[in-house]
Parts: sequence; C-alpha cells; structure tokens
Amino acid sequence: MASIAHPSTIFSSIPSPTVKATRSISDPTQHCISFLKSCSNTKEFLPIHAHLITTNLIQDPLIASLILQFFVSIENVDYARLIFSQQCMPETKVWNTLLENQLQDQDGWPKQVFLTYYQMVSQGIMLDITTFHFLLHACCKDFDILQASEVQGRILKSGFGISRSLNNNLMGMYSKDGRLKEVRQLFENFPDRDVITWNTMISCYVRLGLFTEALDLFGKMLADGIKPDEITMISLVSACSKLRDLKMGESLHLYAEENGLDTSGSLLNCLVDMYIKCGEMRKAFKLLGSCESETTDVVLWTTLISGFVKVGDLTAARHLFNQTRKKNLITWATMISGYVQGGFYSKSLELFREMRLENVRPDEVALLTVISACAHMEYIILGRSIHGLVVKYGMIIDGFLGNSLIDLYSKCKLLDLANKVLEQLPGKNVVSWNSMLDGYCRSGEIEKARIFFEKMPEKDEVSWNTMMNCYTKFHLFEELFDLFREMQGSKVKPNSLTLVSLLSSCASVGALNHGIWVHAHIKRNQIAVDNKLATALVNMYGKCGSIHKAKEVFSEIKAKTVFLWTAMIAAHAMEGQPHKAIALYMEMEVSGIKPDHITFIALLSACSHGGLVDEGYRYFNKMRTVYNLKPAVQHYGCMVDLLGRVGRLEDAKEFIETMPIEPDASIWSSLMRACATYHKVKLAEHAFERIIKMDPSNASAYVLLSNIYAKAKRWEDMSWVRRKMKEIGVQKQLGCSLIEHNGTVHKFTSGDFSDTKYAEIYSMLDEIEGQKGRLHEEEEAAPSSQHSEKLAVAFGLITTPTRTPIRIVNNLRMCSDCHSDMKMISRAYDREIVLRENFRFHRFQHGSCSCNGHW
Repeated sequence: MASIAHPSTIFSSIPSPTVKATRSISDPTQHCISFLKSCSNTKEFLPIHAHLITTNLIQDPLIASLILQFFVSIENVDYARLIFSQQCMPETKVWNTLLENQLQDQDGWPKQVFLTYYQMVSQGIMLDITTFHFLLHACCKDFDILQASEVQGRILKSGFGISRSLNNNLMGMYSKDGRLKEVRQLFENFPDRDVITWNTMISCYVRLGLFTEALDLFGKMLADGIKPDEITMISLVSACSKLRDLKMGESLHLYAEENGLDTSGSLLNCLVDMYIKCGEMRKAFKLLGSCESETTDVVLWTTLISGFVKVGDLTAARHLFNQTRKKNLITWATMISGYVQGGFYSKSLELFREMRLENVRPDEVALLTVISACAHMEYIILGRSIHGLVVKYGMIIDGFLGNSLIDLYSKCKLLDLANKVLEQLPGKNVVSWNSMLDGYCRSGEIEKARIFFEKMPEKDEVSWNTMMNCYTKFHLFEELFDLFREMQGSKVKPNSLTLVSLLSSCASVGALNHGIWVHAHIKRNQIAVDNKLATALVNMYGKCGSIHKAKEVFSEIKAKTVFLWTAMIAAHAMEGQPHKAIALYMEMEVSGIKPDHITFIALLSACSHGGLVDEGYRYFNKMRTVYNLKPAVQHYGCMVDLLGRVGRLEDAKEFIETMPIEPDASIWSSLMRACATYHKVKLAEHAFERIIKMDPSNASAYVLLSNIYAKAKRWEDMSWVRRKMKEIGVQKQLGCSLIEHNGTVHKFTSGDFSDTKYAEIYSMLDEIEGQKGRLHEEEEAAPSSQHSEKLAVAFGLITTPTRTPIRIVNNLRMCSDCHSDMKMISRAYDREIVLRENFRFHRFQHGSCSCNGHW
C-alpha cells in the first residue's frame, strides 16, 4: 500500500488529545502526553514506554491513541500493533479513539479521519459499529458521494447492515445533502423502523420543500404503530407553517397535547410561528400566555411581536413588547421597525431613545431603521446624531447605510452633506445615485437634477422615473416627453410607473394628443394593461374630455378594482353626465365591489353637476348607513356645492352650520360662489367673514366679494375690498389656460400677450367682439376679452383646422361673461369648444353648453 501523508502533517493540529471534552487530565498523564508528543524516533520512545508500563498508563485509551499516532507518524504501525498485542486493550478501541480525537479537532478536516480509516483497512484492523458512526459523522461534515458509498458498502460487507442506528445515520447523512432517492431507498428497505427513522424521513421531506409528502407520512407512522415525539411534531408543524395549513397545524397541536408531548421549547416556538404565519395572532398569543415564563425565551416573544407587526396590529405588538422581560437587540429593532413600517416615525424614535437608555447597542439594521424615520420626518438634528453613532461605532458607511444617509440629508435639503456622503462611499451603486438625484428633485433644483442625471454612470427604472416625476411635479410638460423619448432609446425600458406618471401629466394639462400617443406606445409594445395602468388611462381620457375612449379602456378590463370604477364614475361626473355616473355606480355595487371615500366624492360631484338634490342626499346618507364610511370635508363640500348650484342657499347655509365637523374655507367659498350666481349679497358677506376668519389672506374670497359688489353696483364697497387687498398684500390669482397644439402645450394668463402670435390673437379677439356686437360692461374690472380662456380660444381659432374641437384647460372657474361668450363663439364659428375648469367640463356646441346652467 502506498504510504500516506507524513503524520506530522496529519496530526500536527491536534491539541492535547482527550476522549471527552469534559475529562480532567492528571499531572502525570499530562507529562506523559507532552513526552509522547515530543518523541521523534523509537530510541526516544523506549524509556517513555517503560514508564507507561510501570505506571499502567499504557492502558489509558488516550495514551494508547497517542502511541498509535506516534508510530503512524514514523510509518511503523507494525511495532505499535506489537505493543498493543501485549496489553488487554482491544486494538479497535485504540484506533476508534484516534478517530474520535480527529473528529473533535475543530481545525481538522474529515479527510484526516478517512486517512486513518484507510490505514485501519490496510492493516486489517477490525471495524466495529463505533468506527462506522465516526466515519458517517465525517461524511456529514464534508459530503462526498464516493466516500459515502464506500462507507455504506463497507457497513454491509462488515455485517452491520441490520443495525438500526447505522441505518438512521446513513439516512441522516444522505438527507443532509438532499439526496432524497438514497434516503427513501434506505427507509423503504429497512423493516425495523423506529421513531428516529421516521423523523429522519419526515425532516428530509421538509428540508427539500416536500411539505405535503411530510404530512402524509404522519398518518402512515401512526398506522405503523410508532408514536411520534417532539422532534416529529417540530418537523410536521414546520411543514404546516410553510403550507399555511391552519387546520392540519391545529390537529397536530391537539395531538401533541392529548399525548402528553412537551409543547415547550422548540415545539412551542414552531407552534407559535405556525399560528402567526396562518394569521391566527390571537391563538399564538394565547399559546404563549398559557406557558410558564421560564419556558418562553426572548426569541419566542420576539417572533410573536414580529407577527403582530406583520399584520399591522402595532398596539398588540407594543403591549407584548412591554410585557417582554428580557429584550435583546432584535426585540427592540423589531418594534422600532414596526413603527417605521406603519408610518409612526415619532414613536419609532421615542423607542430608539428608550433602547439607548437601556444601554442596548444598536447594530447597522437598527440604525438604518431610525435613519429612515428621521428622513421621513426631516428630523435632521437626531439624524446627524445617529450619523455620529455610526462613526463612533466604526461602522463602514457603505451600501444600505450610506444610501440611507444620502436619503436623510437629501430629504432635509442638505444637499452638500448628501453629496459629501456620496463622494466618500467606497462602493457607489445605482441606489446611491438615485438617492442623490431624488434630493435634487425634491429641493426643486431642476437644472442641477438634470445635470446630475446626465452624469450618472448607471441608470435604472427608478432613475428615469425620478427625473420624470420631477418634471411632472413642476409642470414641465415638454421636458417630460423629451426625456421619455430619450428613455426609449436607452437600455432601460419604461415600466408601468413611468407610463402612469406620463398619463397623469397628460391629464393635468389636458394634453389629449400626448395621452393618445402614450396609449399607442402601450399597445405597440404589447405592455400588459393592469388595473393601475387602466385607471391612469381612464383618468387621462376622462380629464381630457374623451369619455368614449375612457369607456373603451374601462370595458376591456375584466376584473375591475374600486379605483378603476371610481375613475370611470369621475369621468362621467366631469362630463356633466350624472345619470350615467349613477348607473355605473349601481353596476359596481351589483358586481360586489365596495365603494370607498373617493367613489362617493365622484358620485356626489356628479349629482352636484347635474343638480340632482334628492339623489345627492340619498348617496350622502348611504355612505354612512350602508357602508359605514364617515363623511370627510370633501363630501360635505359636494353637498354644499349641490345646494348652491340649484339656488337653495339658505339650505346650504343651514347644512354648513349643522355639520358635525368644522367647515373649512373651501366650503364657505362654495357657498360664496353660489351667492355670486344668485346675487345674494348679504349671505355672501356672511360667508366672506367666515373665510377671512380662518384665512385672512384668502385672495379668492376678496375677488369674489369684489365681483359680487360690482354686479350689485355697490361701487364704494367694491373699492373698499380692493383697497383692503392692497393693504394686506393679497394678490389676485391670475387665470391660466392651457391649449395643446402640434405637440406643445401653450399657456395663457389673463391680460398676457407674450405669445409669438399675439398680433393674430389680438386681431381674432377684435373679430370675436365684432361677432358679439357689444362689449360686456363691467366697472373697473378687466375686460373679459383679456381673460385667459378667451386668449386660448382665439389662439385655437387661428391655429387649428376649421370645425375641429378646441380643447382648453382652465385653472379657475369661468366668469359668466366668458361662459356666454363661449356659447356665442361655438355658434358663430361652428366649433366645439371643450373647456375644463376645476372638476368639470363645459362642451359648447351650436350656442349651448353641456352644463345646462349648473356650473
């Protein structure tokens, strides 16, 4: 046989050999061990050997194994065997002791065990069950299928194939390596199975994710007459957790209790985990409460706290947290993280302070969580303190930690500090760059954001969406679509969020052509239209005045969410089609979709635009009585608007005064606008006083009152209002109108003639005035000919083909003069004028308006 590696290499890492870690070694024995380990040849060994014989230490298995190790090292095993033949100690026991020492060597490798095993075989040493247990243990440490097969074959050849313990160990070895075929073969061919055999087979199934198969074995195990133990139940309950099989989990729990199994310790942890994952938090809590405090550890309490956090019951989580006697870092971090996930940032920071007072040192995960809370609250003082802790603890500011600090400083508008952290990051990634980009965008540094965006070495979907959302937020429509076209030429493809952002921007400015182009892009690229994208499309078409296109998209979606239904109802409301909105709402109810607060805002708005008072009251009451939805100020505002539109001003006043919540300025403004329509000066003054009391610088209230006084020809009162506005520095909000033409959105403000076509626009306005035949007289007020919507419609008349619709988006409500003029223009020029103001459309055709006077 070829010589093995030199023993000085094989055994050099073995410490003072011991059979058991707990064994105490006497001084004489320790001296002998030292002498043996220092031997280098047979001559040096002989006097030590004589001493061992006279002191009878030669019979000590530990000493014997060291003698064997020495002779293996000098490649003279025959001499060692001659020594042992003169003693009473079995030779196999000495070799097994050597194997055991090698297995206990933490720095050793299983191959050392196999080298010794090959020596035993070559020397003809008899192998016993203990030898094979050591070999199987070595196989588990470093699995090799060839070695495993060799050991299994040697077991059978040695006549130990019927050994239950060896078969169980063989199954465990193959199971650990995920070799299901070998495990099942051993299991099925071994008739004398015990509970360990069944446990090994079940745990193998669970380890490999075959949870149903594991649970099926439970019944077969019982039928085989084997009583499961706690280990069995742990594996089976774990399978139930993975499958979320509450019914089976409860059955196993009941079986464990009825059969007197110990449901504490690991089994208790598994049962609690199973109930948590199956959503039965109360049962998990009850199970924990039924156990003595000594049997429940901090891990179990933390698991239960985490479960309450995951289901969003932070009150129960905090109650349990307070009850936990021994808290570790994970317990604190779980509760702090729960508050952050739930949006309770202030509570998370308070708890972090408590943790620090308890002298619990936070780790990187805990610090990440509180940095996130500081960022959301823009709490820079504490944020910088936590940054100081990071430095104090010597943590590497990289990865998630570095990105979180960039996010913190960006959201707190400390862009220089954010940029400094970014520059010092040892490993920058796209998340780091995105956090910095978001900081520029949040701060309104649009030019810097774009420059930074261009310089980013790597961009992902978040990068592009962040830049696009910035343009959307600041109404930079042309830049938004230019960026989208640039994105189409990049490696990053637009995702659903990108398209939703684009459609939202189109909706806000009424850019129907751009919206149609985005929809065409979706179809051309075969992008799946889910509910979120469909809702954005319906919202865009609805706000751009293309109700038929909105219907097309709506009808294509089979499983509609409440958001999609609401978007379609809102589209009908904006179009002034209350009966269609109500019919769609009733269809939604029949389909089983429960309306939410936004649905009722859209529905009540539809009733308001159509002047449907009875229907408005019916649905206002239904949301409270049938759906248990508490009306918000917006719902009350819709009702006031409805009563005001139909002239029931005293009813509207009474409704406001009996509201269970405090009316805000918008509700009194709604009443005030109705007073302007119906010339109720005294009630308008009352509403004005309420508005100014809440918001002394409310410009629209002053403007409304001034116009009301002007129409009532109360010139002195009108002058007083205007002087008051100058005194307190109130600026009238300029009217703004948008119109899309040839891919560009043109913006007009009242009295502004800065457009390149201003001369042609002015000429068209003169022509319109000529068509009217007269000018509206309005003392000391800007002529309606200079209102933004009149400028926009004049631009539309000179730039668009005849008989094509002119689409305008207004930021303010039209005055009555402009409303009358639009009807006249639609008849005189045979044009459909689609004008969107606030929350509704006016379609002017052949001298009439779709609002039927309810505007």
